[in-house]
Amino acid sequence: MGIEHDDKALSSFIENYQLNGYVVLSGLLAGSLLDQLNQLTEDLLTRAGAISAEDAIYDLEPGHTAQQPAVRRIKKPHDIDALYRSAAADKVLLPYLKAVIGHDIRLHHSKINTKQPLTGSSLEWHQDWAFIPHTNQSVVVASLMLDDVDATNGPMLVIPGSHRKTLLDHRNSAGEFTGAIDPDDPELSTEEAVAVTGPAGTVTLHHPLLIHGAGPNRSERRRNVLFYEYAAADAWPLFYGVNWPEYSSRLICGKECIEPRLEPCFVRMGYPRPYEGSIYANQQAARKRFFTDR
Repeated sequence: MGIEHDDKALSSFIENYQLNGYVVLSGLLAGSLLDQLNQLTEDLLTRAGAISAEDAIYDLEPGHTAQQPAVRRIKKPHDIDALYRSAAADKVLLPYLKAVIGHDIRLHHSKINTKQPLTGSSLEWHQDWAFIPHTNQSVVVASLMLDDVDATNGPMLVIPGSHRKTLLDHRNSAGEFTGAIDPDDPELSTEEAVAVTGPAGTVTLHHPLLIHGAGPNRSERRRNVLFYEYAAADAWPLFYGVNWPEYSSRLICGKECIEPRLEPCFVRMGYPRPYEGSIYANQQAARKRFFTDR
């Protein structure tokens, strides 16, 4: 049942999101849409065998070869195929997005993080706000499990309630932005972490300040997760200027806004960066690591 027509369910959803910083919607997306997304993703992963180095679409695992393709991320899938873009605005997902950030919603970014059996790069503890500061925090990240996810195949780990604190430092001792929280940071309570699991089609929504990370896939099953980052139309990105036609094309619901809403929220720009590229590249500069990749 859609929560937009159920006040009790809506109230419970919002309460849990505000308290914990994330909500798990088990099996929200299913049927033909999930099948189509999986087939398209599988096709894209197969095509990676034709490349030998990272490009505009693929972020590769160390050891990738044409004979044994190993992809860790598909970049901006919403720009690759219309199916990914339309799925971002699916009618079963929109009510939950509206409940969190309002009725005027823009797709900020998308990616697919993939972990093949017995492999997959880990992601150190981090907060998305370190990467995607906006003029206000009406921002939410949705993760769609394309595969069944359990404790063994590299699930996302979250620290409930960590979004109610502040942005932790994502720099190393040299002052370089690594996109990773030092495992020894006294504000990092890893003993409170829980694994986010569920059957394929499960969607998790999490707050941009929620601390999360993920270890490698230690199972014999793959783990593909499609991430959509959303922002309210009046939440403008602080890191980059916009190409208006492209920027406007990512509005998935409601009306455009050219008057940013400014809210008092802590922002620390993610610079200087010793490496350019995705979070995987940034985290190479982390002096200490919590997770191991193998």
